[in-house]
Amino acid sequence: MTDRKELYIVDDSADHRFVLENIFTKFLPQYPVRFFEGAQDLYHFLILQSAPDYKGILPGLIILDLKMPSINGYELLKLLRKTPDNEKTQWRSLPVVMMSSEYAPQEIIQCYQAGANSYLTKPLIFEELRDVLFTTCQYWLDFNRSPSLN
Repeated sequence: MTDRKELYIVDDSADHRFVLENIFTKFLPQYPVRFFEGAQDLYHFLILQSAPDYKGILPGLIILDLKMPSINGYELLKLLRKTPDNEKTQWRSLPVVMMSSEYAPQEIIQCYQAGANSYLTKPLIFEELRDVLFTTCQYWLDFNRSPSLN
């Protein structure tokens, strides 16, 4: 493994964030994770990270809830893929995994066309959710090789 990247999870449901936080705390502590309540919160944070003096950990993966009020996950995905890269950040190539509680083929197609790297249906069973998160993090944060910023 190379230098550790942080996982960003965006989900408007406080209950779902609570479950996810417990999964990462108890079962997946090797993956640093930061939670965001909505798309706007994440986008503002990403803009701050683009500043030359930002010293924090950059994201290696975003797991983005599709159904959110105000700006939904699909709209944020399109915005991320249009955001110009700079010497520090590469928002266009940053892996983004969409998650939704619904299986809607047309939405899945739209997400991939907008630049999603993967689309997952949220498992309802705790153990299955834990396993999906582990596999997703292991692939995107441990095994996958992204373009270098240097």
